[in-house]
This record gives sequence, structure tokens and C-alpha cells, in this order.
Amino acid sequence: MSEVQLVWPNKDLLLYASGSSGYEWVDPSKRRTLQSAQLEHLGTERMDGENILAIGDGLDVLEAIGARTDVFRDGIRLVYIDPPFNTNADVRQYNDMMNRAMWLSMMRDRLNALKPYLAENASIWVHLDDAEVHRARSVLDEVFGEKAFVASVIWQKKTTRDSRAAFSTNHDTILVYAPSGPRKWKTSRNLLIKDASHLVNKDDDPRGPWIDAPFTAPGYRSAQQYKIKTPSGRVLGPPRGRSWYATEPTYNNLLEDGRIWFPKDGDGSPRLKLFSHQLRGLVPFTVWGSTDTGTNDDAKRHLMALFPEKDVFDTPKPESLLERIIHIATNSGDLVLDIFGGSGTTAAVAHKMRRRWVTAERNAQTVLDFLLPRMKHVTAGTDPGGISDVASWKGGGNFSVVHVPPRIGKSDQIEALQAISQRLPDLRLRGKHSYVA
Repeated sequence: MSEVQLVWPNKDLLLYASGSSGYEWVDPSKRRTLQSAQLEHLGTERMDGENILAIGDGLDVLEAIGARTDVFRDGIRLVYIDPPFNTNADVRQYNDMMNRAMWLSMMRDRLNALKPYLAENASIWVHLDDAEVHRARSVLDEVFGEKAFVASVIWQKKTTRDSRAAFSTNHDTILVYAPSGPRKWKTSRNLLIKDASHLVNKDDDPRGPWIDAPFTAPGYRSAQQYKIKTPSGRVLGPPRGRSWYATEPTYNNLLEDGRIWFPKDGDGSPRLKLFSHQLRGLVPFTVWGSTDTGTNDDAKRHLMALFPEKDVFDTPKPESLLERIIHIATNSGDLVLDIFGGSGTTAAVAHKMRRRWVTAERNAQTVLDFLLPRMKHVTAGTDPGGISDVASWKGGGNFSVVHVPPRIGKSDQIEALQAISQRLPDLRLRGKHSYVA
């Protein structure tokens, strides 16, 4: 726990969902007086599979699934959440105007609830804008410890300029935490795939195209201080304060193998040739541009293509952004969790990338309008957008739909829940499919 903590009203209380959209403070000593979290399986038949679309508040969903299933038995590898930013914006699908104390407790209690289910090499990615990100980091420090902080990723969410503002804000921040700490976590995270399209074959090497890298290393190492003679006849030593990349015997072996390149027609300093299979992946930058990870407008265009008859979801995220996050943080078969499901981007991308997933969305109408039909498109192979081509996705897999009622008050979403149940029987067919590699 952080030595310095953020203080807010009612911090000593828990915040539970009340009814369909509200929240209520609960004294921790009276928590047991609440009705237990129930897991209601929707549809006419229980489905197999570990992918779960849960309708309910994230805290209730975590408690219900954790207590009544073994879905979390191998641990959650990645948590990505895109909660309400609390910017007082007029958003149709969720409340973006919460009391700040409630927003902070809402975040803390749900992060605490998922903490016991995390895998040893798990990471948590929290997507926010400037309204609450600084306070959220304090909450994350308290829940996971300051040493769990990995990075603040800056994502370019749009490329258009707002000429009316003092500054035209075009980025969000994604806070990345790993309970094991960044040094240990980096040994299990994946590097970004390096683009090999820029490789060339400057000397017609029969092994194919290559790139060149400096044949020097920082610092002074006596075994790597020797003279190299270029094809033009120049005799070179390593630059001041540096050493050659390898010892002289290794250099001679590389030279004999045709792995050393001398630019400037043989007069330049030696360079090491690297072929495509020798390229190490790239350590991710903390600034992600729209060219690589898409924009909010890209996400909206994708949803409009899927649901041309509906008003677009207000705040979707592009599949290319989640593809990068899931690639870095997980491997095939790992479990991905999102407790603010929204339009379903996390579930869709995790499914296409052959990860297991659990997503929770409190608003049943949002599930009916976007999340459920989107995942039916994904499993049926009728979603050609997003990362489908990159992931070679043709359809397959299955998922279960469950409802977790609020533990305080009653839900007024009966009509939407009934409509969801009526649309579920055809989902049983998805169990006959397998993932397409």
C-alpha cells in the first residue's frame, strides 16, 4: 500500500451497485447482510465454454463468477478497463457525471475485487482522460502498490483539431500496472513485431534482404578494443568511449560469414548485418500514434458498418488499439477481463486473437444493441472489419450470456433482458465451431 494516500468522503465505505444505474454506500461490517451475488444463465440451454458476456455491475459479476465457477482458476492475465471518464459529458450509454467520491470508490472496490484472481504475470490497463487520471493513479498505487506501476501510455485518439479550445486535446492516457513489478513482468510480456518490409539486399546476399546495425557498444571493454581494417584500407578503432560490438575472434567469424557490412563503398565503419529471422521485437514506446492504433473515429466507422440502422455508440475504442494491448500482455489461450464492456471491443478482439475472455456490462440495452450482436457477428465470421484480416479471423468459438442482478434494489431492465434471452437460442450453434488458425 502506498505511504501517501488520496482521501475522499466515505472512503471507509464500500460502493455497491443499486438498481440499474445507481450506487449505494455500504458499511463493510454490514456487507454480509446483502443478498449474495447471483449468476443467472440466460437462454434456453447452458452453453459450454469459458467466454462470458455478463450483464451486471463489475463488482457483482466478479463476486458471482469467482464464487460459483472455475473460470478464474488459471488466473486473469490481462485486465483492460475503459470506465466512465467522469467528464460530465452527455453520454447515452452510461453515467459520466458521478460524484467524485463515488467514482473513486467505484474504481477502488472493483480493482480490489479482481485482485485475488490475477495471474502471477498479470497486468492491468486503465484507460482514462485528463479528468480523473491523476486521481486514478493514486487509487491504483493504493490497490497494487507504487512499485507495480509500469507506464503511462499516451494514445492519440483523434487527428482533427479543435480550434475553439485553449489546447486541442487529442490523447487519452492508459495507466499500466503489473503486481509483479515492471522488471519481472517484462520477462513475460511480448515485444512488438518489427516491420521487415524495409529490409534490402545491398550486396546480393543469397540469404536474402537484411538491415544493418552499428558494430559498436557503449562503454570501455578491453577485450573489445582492437583495430579493424576496412576494404578500402583504412584502419579503425572503436569511437571514443565505446567498444566494438564483439571480441576480435567473434568479429573475424562474422566477417568470414559475410555478416559485416562496410558502407561508403568499403570505406565506412563496420556494420552488423541482420536478417529477418534475427530481428528482435521492439520494446513498446509510451506514445502510440493513430497510424498504428487507430482513432475513436475509426472505431465509430467500424460500428456503423456493423450496425447501419443504429445510432453509433458514443465512446467506442478501435480494435487496433486493443490488438496491441492484448498482444503485449497475453498469449493465445490467456484470460482477458473487461468489467466496463461498452460496445464490446475488448471481447471482440480477444476472441479474434484466440484469447479467453470475460466482459461485464451493466446496461442491458447496450448489450442488446451492441455487445451481443457484435459478438454474434464475430463468432459467425460476419465481421470483416477491425483486426479480422490481421488476425486471419474467419469465425468460430462460443460464449455464454449470464445476468448478475444488483445486490441492492431491483433492476428495471426486464424488457431488455427478455429481448436478450429471446435472441440467444441460435448461439448454441456456435459450440459446433472451433477457432480458425
